[in-house]
Amino acid sequence: MPHKFRFIAIRLLVVGTCIALFSGCQQAQKKDESVSLYVDAMTLSESNAPDQAITKLQQAVEKNPDFALAYSLMGNIYLEQNKFPESAQAYQKATELNPWSFDDFCSLGRAYRMMDDFTSAAKAYAKACQLDPQNTSALCGAADAYYKVGDYQSAFEFGKSAKDLDPTDSEIDKLMGDIYTARKDNEMAIESYKNAIQTKPDDPNTMFALGAAYLQAGKLDEAKKLFESVVVKQPGNDLAWRHLGYIYLKLREVDLAVQKYQKAVEVSPTDWRAHKGLGVAYMMKYKVAKSFDNSADANDYKKQALAHWSKSLDLNPAQDKLLKLYRKYSAD
Repeated sequence: MPHKFRFIAIRLLVVGTCIALFSGCQQAQKKDESVSLYVDAMTLSESNAPDQAITKLQQAVEKNPDFALAYSLMGNIYLEQNKFPESAQAYQKATELNPWSFDDFCSLGRAYRMMDDFTSAAKAYAKACQLDPQNTSALCGAADAYYKVGDYQSAFEFGKSAKDLDPTDSEIDKLMGDIYTARKDNEMAIESYKNAIQTKPDDPNTMFALGAAYLQAGKLDEAKKLFESVVVKQPGNDLAWRHLGYIYLKLREVDLAVQKYQKAVEVSPTDWRAHKGLGVAYMMKYKVAKSFDNSADANDYKKQALAHWSKSLDLNPAQDKLLKLYRKYSAD
């Protein structure tokens, strides 16, 4: 190579090296600045200044777009502020930059869950479970999310894994009861709910679930006791009142059925099933009064029955059988 061209080549190499070193120094400086901003954000977050902390974190990821910890902290702050879409977006970025972060996948699942996006929540929790198969919180999160989207097989598998790890956790038992109910395994649902109640005997939600399982199994007395306990703790639980009305109808205790259905209608005036049941109870009273030639009471009961059936049909017109009954007794 001629001397002139050799000199030019060496010069270009030196310039290129200097540019690379300078660029590296700039990158290092930006990273140092982003770390400083991250530390400032942590301090601001701990000092109850979340908006200022978010501003610092945005500046940090501007300088260093690969700063996974900054996105993670951003997700935490947004989550505490109930800004769930922003939180999910931040956690999603954190998991893309650090696909081994168990905490970020769990938090991402929680953010999606709070948005009622259970499909995305299930995927995030499932990934967290891959990273830590022994974490009951992640397993329960996955089981619950899959249950919510109707994938009961996946829900069962994750829930069973959680149950095997912690056999005495009442929340897991309650969740497994819900999953067994969805899978129409009533016997196992009852067993799971009973296990949950042994740990938390005063939890009205588990009482209600066990009562519903007993009712499904035709065990009316057991169901009745549980629903009676539920309405003591939750007087506004219209479903428990309505189920009690149905149980007392099945037990032929019509006056009590009327009382319970009336309470259900009082608590939830738009519950078409409660109005229908109350109408049935009054119609039964009508037939009894009529059989004893008690015309005055019979007519009043019939009038009440038709009024509640009419209300039920107004709320839900797609009741062909009830419509036929309503027309039949209205014409009498």
